[in-house]
This record gives sequence, C-alpha cells and structure tokens, in this order.
Amino acid sequence: MKSAFLILVSVILSFVTMTLFTNKNVSDGVSGVTSVKQESESLYDKVIRTGVIDCGYFVEAPFTIKNEATGEISGIAVDLINVIAKDLNLKINWKEQISFATFPDDLNNKKYDMICGSVFVLPRAGKIDYADTYAQVPVYGYVTPNNTSFDRSFSDIDWKNVTISGLDGEGATTAAQKVLPEAKMQILPQLSNISEMLLVVSSGKADIAFVMPTVFEEFNKTNAGKLRKANLDKALYNYNVTFAIPRNELEFKSMLNNSMRQLKVSGELESLLNKYDPQKHFGR
Repeated sequence: MKSAFLILVSVILSFVTMTLFTNKNVSDGVSGVTSVKQESESLYDKVIRTGVIDCGYFVEAPFTIKNEATGEISGIAVDLINVIAKDLNLKINWKEQISFATFPDDLNNKKYDMICGSVFVLPRAGKIDYADTYAQVPVYGYVTPNNTSFDRSFSDIDWKNVTISGLDGEGATTAAQKVLPEAKMQILPQLSNISEMLLVVSSGKADIAFVMPTVFEEFNKTNAGKLRKANLDKALYNYNVTFAIPRNELEFKSMLNNSMRQLKVSGELESLLNKYDPQKHFGR
C-alpha cells in the first residue's frame, strides 16, 4: 500500500510539473509571436493601424516656421503634410526636432516615421529614401555689406583662404564641402538653427554662408543691413526638396507619392507654394 501511494504521488507531481511547463511554453510562444509581429510590422501597416504619422522636423523658413511663443508650426512642408494626412484620414504628430547628423539612423531606428520638412535629396550613404520632390531650391552665398571679394565668379576666388559658416549635417553645408573642398569650415553643432550660420558671418567669424534665399529673408527681418547676397556668377547648388522616409517602406512611400501627385495635378501644391513663396524663389 505504501508503495502504491508513493507511485500515485509521483504520477500526480509529474502531471502538475508537465502542465505548468506546457502553459509557460504556450504563454511564451504567444508572447513571442506578438513580439515578432510588432517587430516586422511595416510602416504602412503601423500608420494605418494607429491613424497617426509621427513626424520629425526642423525649422527652416518658409518650409517650417515655428512660433516660439506658442510652439505652433506652419509653412510649406507643414501645410503639405497636413493636407496629405487629411486626404488619407490620418493625423500628424509633430514628435520632435531632429538632429541633422543623426536623423538617417534615427529614422531607420523608428524614432519617428518620416521627416516632414524641407529635406535636400542627398545620397546620405544610401541610408534613407525620399518621397517625390515637391520643390527645387537654389543655395546662394551671403556676406557682409562691405565685403566685395565674392562679387565675381566662383573660379576667380581663392577658396583655400575663405572660411565658410556651416551647420553639421545640413544640406547647404554638405554642398559647400563637396563643391569647395579647399575652403575652411566654421561648423555649428547639430541642433543649431539654420539662420545661425548667417549670424556667424555677420559677427565676423566666417566670410560667407550658403543658404536658401528665403532663409536670408527671414534673417533679414530682424537683422536688416547686416548681410547681403554675394554677386557670384551662379548659385552654389540646386536641390530637390522633399520628405525623408526609411528605407524599404515601399507601401508607405507609394501612399505619400500618390497623394502628392494628385495635389500637383489639382493645383493645390502650386497654391501652397505661392502662399509662402510669392517671389517664386523655388522651382515648382
């Protein structure tokens, strides 16, 4: 009897142990499947599921203008992505201001869904992708009023004796480094405002800064007469401007592009550009 009792107890304990082990594995399996599913979810599926696009952004008039008192943002890029979102029955979450130096990695690491701003189309080591172009912009040089050394052709300037004001990772700075590699660079840190490049020139710490004409116009509103456009023979560079998106997100890219193309055909994009760029600095 004692032996039979011990056998019965052993069987019961074995059954309980197996049940607990099985339940744990099932639970872990479900959790694992859920985790894998979320990890592998495409950006398109995530946006459709949540109804929200998380935007990274940076301030660059007239594409993105920030009211420092209220925090409200407006501009070409802001209005454009808001119209696209409305057409797609989505909402925009302005998540955070980006770092130019790290945003390609931040984008692919899902810190935000896209850069909803005036991103210049650059190779960027193939790290990111772009939506369709919505504008083309020139980059010009700006100098102090009495500095006439830049009123000539690019080829007539001894660039190795020139200091250019730049911003770490910013598109116009990248162009200057590419086109004028012999020039010295005075580089501002990543989170500086783009207009600060002009302040560096006006304070005498650099000879010239290359920015979009609208960036200069915004700067000139509060710094009238401190700088002028250099009479160079051409723009430093011309860029396509668009939104940046992660690599390999073709469904999401297609959704954006289809909306953008319709806005071009309907004339809505043209109206939006005219609202913020009445002087037509930008190509349409």
